[in-house]
Amino acid sequence: MSSSNKPTGDTNELAKERNRLAAERTLTSWIGNCLVLITFGIGFERIFNAISQSYLNKYLSINLELARIIGLSVIALGIFLLGLAVIQFLMQVNSLNRTDYLYKPFRFINPTIVVGSVILFGVAALFAVFVISTQSK
Repeated sequence: MSSSNKPTGDTNELAKERNRLAAERTLTSWIGNCLVLITFGIGFERIFNAISQSYLNKYLSINLELARIIGLSVIALGIFLLGLAVIQFLMQVNSLNRTDYLYKPFRFINPTIVVGSVILFGVAALFAVFVISTQSK
């Protein structure tokens, strides 16, 4: 594409504004998901605490310390993903503010981070379940 065919003026600015708004919607979605993770982490420990108090520690499989570790790790995961979402948003907005803006999608970052985080949390949860099952025997 030659430089004379590049969109300029209003067309280019409207496209940048649409991209900026799309980045804001994406950030808002990430904030909502991260808040759900943080809330789940807080609730996880409290639910196990309530179960432990209601059954008066009759069952050894309910380990409050392990529940606290899992809850805190979910909270940390939510905060970590929120930080990454904010960094990605700032990178997109900064690239939009440049005069020589060229659209480059971040296709590698999102799936890699999400899949890696889910795998990491899954391995940690699997390890926690294994530890609980061996302690209750």
